[in-house]
Amino acid sequence: MKISHVARFYFKTHGGECCGSQWIYDGDEPIALLERRTIDQPEQMLRYFNLIRRPLNLRYLKLKPGGRPLISGVPLYWKLTRAILTEELVSLEVEGHGTDRLRLVLRTRDRGGVATARHVVTCSYDATTESYVYDFECNLRVHSSEALEHDASVRLEYSDPWYVDIPAPAVEFPGMWEKRPYTHILCERADASVQKIPLNHAGITAHGFSTPVRPGGLLLPVFDAGANVAIEFVGETARQSHIGVCNWGYDIHLVADTPREALCDPILREFRIFLCRDDRARRLIEAADPVPEIECMGMKELPLYERKTSFEKPCALSQPPPGTTDAWSWMPAGEGLSYEQNFGRSDNYSLKIDRPTPGLSQWRMIYEGEGGFMEPWPDYIGFRVSGYVRTDDVTGRGAGISLRWQRYNQEQIYACVHSRLLSGTNDWTPVSVELHGRHPADSNAICIALMQDGAGTCWFDDLHVERIES
Repeated sequence: MKISHVARFYFKTHGGECCGSQWIYDGDEPIALLERRTIDQPEQMLRYFNLIRRPLNLRYLKLKPGGRPLISGVPLYWKLTRAILTEELVSLEVEGHGTDRLRLVLRTRDRGGVATARHVVTCSYDATTESYVYDFECNLRVHSSEALEHDASVRLEYSDPWYVDIPAPAVEFPGMWEKRPYTHILCERADASVQKIPLNHAGITAHGFSTPVRPGGLLLPVFDAGANVAIEFVGETARQSHIGVCNWGYDIHLVADTPREALCDPILREFRIFLCRDDRARRLIEAADPVPEIECMGMKELPLYERKTSFEKPCALSQPPPGTTDAWSWMPAGEGLSYEQNFGRSDNYSLKIDRPTPGLSQWRMIYEGEGGFMEPWPDYIGFRVSGYVRTDDVTGRGAGISLRWQRYNQEQIYACVHSRLLSGTNDWTPVSVELHGRHPADSNAICIALMQDGAGTCWFDDLHVERIES
């Protein structure tokens, strides 16, 4: 007969550093970290938009005894606007130390005195599901509602959980983390249906969860046996929330839809995180509505980004990428762009630009870098991008490849460097461009653009992106 696990929770501070880290323990096993540290780039810009220097997060949540962490982080602050966030920690209280139910009570405020918040994190263990359960109670008091935008309602983000090992690596490289079996995120909606959206960087923004979650409904990525981690929306929180999934990191934006007249009242949102039983996860998969086909500029498929490619790997925007990576897609910008699947240099695939009038059109990749779920950069790094271009009666500056240092979530300020730009009519012609330097402190990626500036037609094929010494 299997002996049920008996949990005993403790809140402990580790030594070995000037300011010891604080952990939740079950017996002798650490199961979650309460973290408040300075965040470096590129995560600072990508996740926190350079607005929160030391965010308060619960990190590395384990969901079963002896298991690995499945939730990478749960923010413990409210985001009222881009600049108004309750990120300053006022106090921390611990209740239930050494019992089967541990409570952390965290009081925070924003820098300008607009609001105060109280987050209660309760950790327990459910023997029926053999899962730790983390209950989050998110309270907010707004003291100066006029500091917020004067709309009929206000969207206040009460958390933004993100997962471990999701997304998978965007390209293959030595020592990369393993792609988990998850392919979709499911959500139980208020109309009793189950919606699913694919884990696809390019396609996920077109989906979103269009109706409220049902009370007690689950949101979870599927399917990984024994590791289907669920977010459950408690009581009225489901009806009063809007849920978004970030196309960059698949983190889950939990937003309180709040009528302006309710801003003067206490605001409460509650959710919990635990392991969903495999049989329930399978039933939700079977009940889920099909993913509708979606298009980007008339295209249902886009080519996956690889560092050496003839663009021969298409991915439907309504499907997760195949293989061992969670690759980005080449994204069209401008007019006259098409993904050719019956013409190319080395096979039947290529990227095409066909402009009847002067102007700039590009196929772009902006996530080649450590912020794009690839390997870390050294301080000094260089890139060489080479490929083939074919042109037909191209006017203006011409067609070729450009590179620049890319800034995440900010205006772009760095100049492009270009390969030779081809005009007129040319058969397949090799071109190459390099970018060198100590990369700027505010840039952790490059933008690769296959461009045509002018009227006419061009094709790109057999691209090779190389990291080189700078």
